Amino acid sequence: MGEVRYPFVKQMVKKVLRDSKIVAAPVDLVAILTKHGIEYEELDDLPDSVDAMIVEDGDGQTHAMVNANHHPHRQRFSLAHELGHYFLHKGASFGESVSIDNPPSGEEIIINTKSPEEAEADFFAGELLVPLELLKAESNKQIPHLSKVFAVSEQVVSIAVSRHMNALFK
Repeated sequence: MGEVRYPFVKQMVKKVLRDSKIVAAPVDLVAILTKHGIEYEELDDLPDSVDAMIVEDGDGQTHAMVNANHHPHRQRFSLAHELGHYFLHKGASFGESVSIDNPPSGEEIIINTKSPEEAEADFFAGELLVPLELLKAESNKQIPHLSKVFAVSEQVVSIAVSRHMNALFK
């Protein structure tokens, strides 16, 4: 993959929200998982370097796991990021597989720049957690309030507001 496919990612987010019947904030990630037959688990024994992951077991069941030791905002963003990979890159291989037994090392995270796949998953997460249509209804509110409404960090909300500035303040 060469470049980030922003229009495609936006369309995929809209489809996921529509198919999952998400119409209010905060976006219910568990409802999205359930709609797509993915089991949800919060695990407190994941290595700190593992924020979340979506894996298939040997029986064809898909599981989404988040690190229960991380802040809820981080859990939500990490899970939304993994959903981005699930919907955008399912079946693709990007080199060595990351798993519970093979987590990324801190060194790999710092040294590597983001691949287009990782940038797409981040963009997907931001668009999924703070969808433009839901943000429009709250656009007259301050960032700290929006952070609570969408159950994300102030940084995620700030990025969403910046990204959608023209659409919000026409």
